Amino acid sequence: MASVSDAENPIEEAVADDAREAKRGRYGWLSLIVAAVLGLFYAYDVWEAVGNMINLPAFYDSIGVGSKHVPWWLLWIGVLIPVVVFLLAFVIGRRRNIGEKAVVFIVGLALAAGLGIGVLALEDVLRPVVVVVQN
Repeated sequence: MASVSDAENPIEEAVADDAREAKRGRYGWLSLIVAAVLGLFYAYDVWEAVGNMINLPAFYDSIGVGSKHVPWWLLWIGVLIPVVVFLLAFVIGRRRNIGEKAVVFIVGLALAAGLGIGVLALEDVLRPVVVVVQN
């Protein structure tokens, strides 16, 4: 029975090529695909944060506080968190194999989501302070 060589199994060849690139501190094409696919989830977090920046001033106006009291610094932090965490995950996963890189990106995604929820919770805590100060 003939054995299957690496040339006949493109998946094993791609994983081996990716492992060689990881040893050199580079991303192989398979790792770039994983980073791009998981990067879409990070992009969705950024999209949500930008949506908060757009909708929160209208909400403040609707409750009578006024959009001038919007905590813009907090909203910008919400936008920057997923971007910074993605870049950190990209750098941390640099010399790792494909499975470890995927885990680093997934853990980073969980971290970004948790911090994003924390930003929303902090805004919710600060809102009564803004309402009292405004009145």
